[in-house]
Amino acid sequence: MINFDFRISTHLHYGAGVSEKLGEEIKKLGYARVAAVVDQGVFNHPQILKALDSVKQAGIELEIFKNTAMEPTYSYLENFRKNFTGKTYDGLIGIGGGSALDLTKGLAVLLTNEGEALSFRGFPQLKQKPLPVLAVPTTAGTGSEVTFNAVFTEEKEKKKLGINSWANFPVGAFIDPLITVNCPKNVTVSAGADALVHTLESYVHKNHTPVSRMYSLRAFQLLYNNLIKVLKEPADVEIRGNIALGAYLAGVALINSGSGPSGAFSYPLGAVYKVPHGYAGAMFLPSITNINIRKGYQDYAALYDLIEGVDASISLKEKNIKFGDKIQLLMDTLEVPQKLSHYKLGPADVDFMIGQHDVLKAAIAQNPIEITKEETAVLMKNLA
Repeated sequence: MINFDFRISTHLHYGAGVSEKLGEEIKKLGYARVAAVVDQGVFNHPQILKALDSVKQAGIELEIFKNTAMEPTYSYLENFRKNFTGKTYDGLIGIGGGSALDLTKGLAVLLTNEGEALSFRGFPQLKQKPLPVLAVPTTAGTGSEVTFNAVFTEEKEKKKLGINSWANFPVGAFIDPLITVNCPKNVTVSAGADALVHTLESYVHKNHTPVSRMYSLRAFQLLYNNLIKVLKEPADVEIRGNIALGAYLAGVALINSGSGPSGAFSYPLGAVYKVPHGYAGAMFLPSITNINIRKGYQDYAALYDLIEGVDASISLKEKNIKFGDKIQLLMDTLEVPQKLSHYKLGPADVDFMIGQHDVLKAAIAQNPIEITKEETAVLMKNLA
């Protein structure tokens, strides 16, 4: 018998057009005055305008701020908070990709606690509860709408850290596939690949539980099968909804188990070399998966059976081997760059990434199979 904890703290609202109920739900919460942080790329999105109008129609005072950061830094967060000087709100609305949602969650902490943004890096002990946050994701991948983490980059050290508190789960998430039907291909792929990293790493993580694995399994089924379909049918609302739901489930699994090597290596790639987060993690996914398979890990077979069209009658060993091939096939189909040179990284940069093994060893150690520094060196050189 296994003892474990499992937590979901966010009220999920899911479905086509559900974002138009934003005002109604905020009114139910008893908020009279709210502020919205909206990504500049979706500032005039018709569905977003409907969502914001629903807030006004509900008689709630609303102030809107535009986020211009692709991946916010602590200094950006510190400067952004100046927009809120002398103002009070009952809650915040984050609308956009993971960065906008993270920015909103970071603000939720700063607006109720004294101190500069950087002083809250890591897992701070908060004196006051953050402002409640409602999240409206406009991409399907980060899972930020259901996690307590808020990622920020420390510019001097070029490290992605964050402001992380169990008190900072969004109180509500509105996942509306009508928002994502017009997502550009690169955004769809990057976000979807990010979600795939979350679900695979949460599935194999040493701290996985029977319940977290339920979420990982369903997330994988929705993500793998629909990421292939969305390239051919990008305007299909059901496909978009399946990917968005898969990303949400992967986020739930992630916060209840943890991440691993692919997620860990994505952070220096993003912070130092500005590689988009989803692409950064997905670059390592086939290699890490195949290292595990070569060294005898067999739990991928259950995931293999969830891929549409596979032969489920083959042996356990064959399923695991073929699963590695399927992950590589998906990355190739999505056109996820599989070489560091694609981002203009040279030999010195490869050496830097090899050196990150020691920096990230705590996360790498959560992989079910040991990955040595020597194996990291081979991995990075193969990706050069």
